[in-house]
Amino acid sequence: MRKQALALVGASAILLSLVGCSGGTSGGSKATEISYAHWGNQAEADTIATMVKAFEKAHPSITVDDQWLQGDYEAQVRTAIAGGKAPTVFQVSDQSVRSFATSLQDVEVTPSAYYNDNAANTMKVSKAYKAVPFVAKPKVLLYNGKLLDAAGVPRPSADTPMTTEQFVDAAKKLTSGSGAKKVFGSAPLWFEGFLSVNKTGFFNQAGTKCLLDSTKVIDTAKMVISAQKADGYVPTPDEAQGQDMFQWLSTGRVAMQPDFGPWDIAKLAALGDPDINVAPDPGGGEPLEIDGLGITKDSKAAETKAATTFINFMSTSTQAQNLLTTKKSSLGVPVIEKSVESFKANAPDLNLAAFVTAVGQNASPVAVPNKGEILKSFWDTANAKTGLGSGSDDPATVFPTLQSGCQSSLDKLIKSEK
Repeated sequence: MRKQALALVGASAILLSLVGCSGGTSGGSKATEISYAHWGNQAEADTIATMVKAFEKAHPSITVDDQWLQGDYEAQVRTAIAGGKAPTVFQVSDQSVRSFATSLQDVEVTPSAYYNDNAANTMKVSKAYKAVPFVAKPKVLLYNGKLLDAAGVPRPSADTPMTTEQFVDAAKKLTSGSGAKKVFGSAPLWFEGFLSVNKTGFFNQAGTKCLLDSTKVIDTAKMVISAQKADGYVPTPDEAQGQDMFQWLSTGRVAMQPDFGPWDIAKLAALGDPDINVAPDPGGGEPLEIDGLGITKDSKAAETKAATTFINFMSTSTQAQNLLTTKKSSLGVPVIEKSVESFKANAPDLNLAAFVTAVGQNASPVAVPNKGEILKSFWDTANAKTGLGSGSDDPATVFPTLQSGCQSSLDKLIKSEK
């Protein structure tokens, strides 16, 4: 007990000393403290910690409580907000800005500060910006050049996307062999991702209509199902279960991998194989994710002022944006022009420019709150009845029967928001 008491006294003395030293202002006043909540794996959390330290060094009068939330991030943030313990700033994806809008302050965003309109546009709800753009997470196509050369298939352009038809044709030509020695033209196709490739989605651009019965949605489902059959050009669901497609591509079992994200740039660079590189995804590209930083409404005036300084630093300062991707890890792609060259310099032998191209090419999915709930019946039925799961029914027969239920749920959501 005595050791614990002494330890507490010592810790308290150290804490008081730190508080006194961290005052940051010339008058010795206490620093303003804000909290910042975010998600991510260990490498991403380490990257953010480095960015926070850079901010505190540049702004010694502000300290940041770095809150790395693991598990169900959004649920934890909602619980904190409901309990009156909301973080001052929290990271929010473009898909969730609308659902968190009532908990966020309006913030000032200058669209011209970013090199692509996608960055600013996705942070707006109605006519107000609810977060500043922070990082872009576009998808690109990873390919094994040796396999393409051996099959006589041209390597993808560094900056011009293949059409969907060209991608499928190439994937079929690159597929050979059987059993454990089969070489697949592509890694598995993500259905929702290829809806974006085919320039469509589950909802119209206004987010007011379900498109489950549309020809493009049905044809995309058929394409994915056909690709993953036993004689298809991607591994079957059983073959792909638990397998690392990056490892398959690097060892020559898979020729192309769509949906390759920037978080694996360091892993790709460490591979050091000049024949394994990236190019733009086919068609309209797979879904783009833009993450932003918003300030909660419950923040006090001093906290709001400090938080505004913090989010603007993270969003538009080269000090922060240059740290988004390093040789060791990557959170994503910078959103400001001045940091693009720094981003590409981390792996000069790789076509990292493809990620920057993808920020303009890839479309952000329509942000519909409670999307999972609205589409739950669709996914349950599609997985049970069609080849997207364990069934064998034709999507052209199944999907139209699910349209009215989806539309009814969406209409109720829209009505509740008014």
